[in-house]
Amino acid sequence: MELTTARVTLPARLDPPSVVALAAALDDAMSSPARVVVLTGASADVFCHGLAIDAADDGGAATEAFAALFARLHASPKPLLAAIDGEAIGGGLGLACACDWVVASERSTFALPELLWGLVPAIIWPVVTDRMAPHVARQWTIAAHSRGAAEARAAGVVDDLVHGTSIDAAVGRAVRMLCRLEPEALCRLRAWARVSRAMPLADATATGARITAAMMTTPRVQARWRAFTDGEAPWCA
Repeated sequence: MELTTARVTLPARLDPPSVVALAAALDDAMSSPARVVVLTGASADVFCHGLAIDAADDGGAATEAFAALFARLHASPKPLLAAIDGEAIGGGLGLACACDWVVASERSTFALPELLWGLVPAIIWPVVTDRMAPHVARQWTIAAHSRGAAEARAAGVVDDLVHGTSIDAAVGRAVRMLCRLEPEALCRLRAWARVSRAMPLADATATGARITAAMMTTPRVQARWRAFTDGEAPWCA
């Protein structure tokens, strides 16, 4: 699986130097031969605690760099997998929400505590509400306390909740699932899911029809469809 994945270890807390280092690590992973990029935790107990409260001391450069990380993730040419086995707090939860698939152990915890410090989770709000209903994200932010993995699964943050001591097997299953997908189609899904939300229904469905028609003419789609009609089951690959 190591040849299939590029693993990026998150820092426990994102200060200005670690934001720069994380951006470089993500760029390396996305340009590598690996087929899936896996975000893993800083330690055995921490996925990521998010942006350090003093990160704005540099005039806002760190917050802008942190925001740019999400643009990198959104434009990733490879599937993104978050493997959480610990605390995902604030910006750490945001990084998980920016991934295409999230695997979490039952001991993992999640929180949006920004209001306790007089802040708003403004940078991560767009990706958090890609996964959670906005009113649920608002409830989490106002309550500000940590949530267990089961509650995160119910809210849509976690896709695969792992019971037991190790999430390695679940990560392996997720990698195999993501490797079956056509990366370009996944990139289009990310973009379309965001754009379509702001469009009236009639406009969105009409635009969707044009997108589908254009994609159906591409050689890769036609090759995959021919393989399916010849008896290959892509979901069993």
